[in-house]
Amino acid sequence: MAFFSGLLLGIEVRTWLTVVLPIVFVAYWVLWIIYARTLHPLAKVPGPFWSSVSRTWLMYRALIGDLEIHQRALHEQYGPLIRVAPDEVVCDDPREIPTVYPTTKPLEKTVWYDAWRPAGMGARPDMFTNRSEKDHAAYQRILGHVYSLTNVLKSESELDKTRAIFVQRLEEFAERKEAFDFGLWLEMYCYDNIGVVFFGKQFGFLRDSVDYGGYIQAVHQALPFLHVLASAPAYVRPFLMGVAITIPKLFKAVLAVDGIKKTAERETYEAQARTEEATLKRVDMTSALLDIMREKGEKNNFGPREVVSEGWVAVIAGSDSTSIGLRSIFYFLMKNPRTLDKARAEIDAAFDNGTLTSPIQYNHAIKLPYLAAVIKEAFRLYGPFAAPLQRYTPPQGLVLAGTHIPGGWRVGLNPAVVQHHKEVFGEDSKSFRPERWLDGSAEQIKLMHKCMMHFGVGTRTCTGQHVAMAEINKIVPEIIRRFTFKLSHDGEWKTQNAAFNFQTGVTCYFEKRQLG
Repeated sequence: MAFFSGLLLGIEVRTWLTVVLPIVFVAYWVLWIIYARTLHPLAKVPGPFWSSVSRTWLMYRALIGDLEIHQRALHEQYGPLIRVAPDEVVCDDPREIPTVYPTTKPLEKTVWYDAWRPAGMGARPDMFTNRSEKDHAAYQRILGHVYSLTNVLKSESELDKTRAIFVQRLEEFAERKEAFDFGLWLEMYCYDNIGVVFFGKQFGFLRDSVDYGGYIQAVHQALPFLHVLASAPAYVRPFLMGVAITIPKLFKAVLAVDGIKKTAERETYEAQARTEEATLKRVDMTSALLDIMREKGEKNNFGPREVVSEGWVAVIAGSDSTSIGLRSIFYFLMKNPRTLDKARAEIDAAFDNGTLTSPIQYNHAIKLPYLAAVIKEAFRLYGPFAAPLQRYTPPQGLVLAGTHIPGGWRVGLNPAVVQHHKEVFGEDSKSFRPERWLDGSAEQIKLMHKCMMHFGVGTRTCTGQHVAMAEINKIVPEIIRRFTFKLSHDGEWKTQNAAFNFQTGVTCYFEKRQLG
């Protein structure tokens, strides 16, 4: 009897595994697809079939690294509003920027941002990943002045030292007449500058001509995975993290990124010791944050771990966003020689009339109108961030591109899509043409400025934008003045959208100019 009972039980188990479970699985998906396509609150929003029933479409695009390219194509096919996931809608109409990113009663950030915050970094999220508008506003009140342009420029003389080493390295490549990865060296320059501004010293990328700590390689390996993680449903993320540790290359990258966190911790505690011993006030950002911690920390729940968190974000986000911008500027200049000649003529004239002197100062460089137009146009055409800036719709919902979106769903605009919009930037919006910032009417130029999202928008603009613009405005005219340069190949660069839109293939030949 026991034998037959066991046999029947075995048959039942096999039946469940081979018949019942597959039927349940298929039935679930059939019912879900019918619901998602016909009865779901977002069913009326057009878009691809795959994206309407699963977030795996977004995960796949994040894995491949071409989200902004496909999103532009989908808008051309479906219009200004498309459904990119069962619970998410994106818009490409710049007129809707104030709708999604109002400066009063701002909408809440989504769980997308949680994936970018490492564990063990303090009780409060950093300025980027903090989803609470109330908490972010409080943070901004106590930390905002640390990231101000005035405070950044206190480190300008130290930035000049980084510039000097970078120029020396470029001269060495010019003397050897060999092609080199200029894009990589721009990133090394940016990392050392973040070290100067945030921690009061260079890391050593340029000094030692190395990827210090393997940081650059680690970030370029880890961020694509984090983009996939952020695109996944929140309940899937623990599983994906478990998978990640079984992939040696990715696990090594995660460990190296954790090494950046340890560096931020070490530099923070060393800075704390220095400020306690120093008789002269230091000007680096970590020292300023530590002053806030001592004076207001207990009241505002801002301690050493929160200082470390700000440093970690500055190293990763600050270095990569600026280097992406610099690669764009130089790449588009090399692809458009007449534009490069025009920029060089303006810079040479400024040196001739004494407007610029070396080392170039930020407040002098920003007075060159064509240089400013070149920088803006490069950021417009290919900016650092290329993923929708997601927000939850308010309880009452909102109207987006003429369609009512109920409360509680994800909406967003992608800077890399909006900044190509033809109605705002012209029929040649896919072309690099700095003159659009100079030749248009005052009204048109004002509109274009309002539609630029490369440093965020609304209440959540990038805290490090002044650091980035100081670095860029100082080094771009210096390099254009001192060198002639060209790509070592006739091809196009390669890009990978990991939310931060990385580029490779900016390999160049440099030659020193004979300056009078």
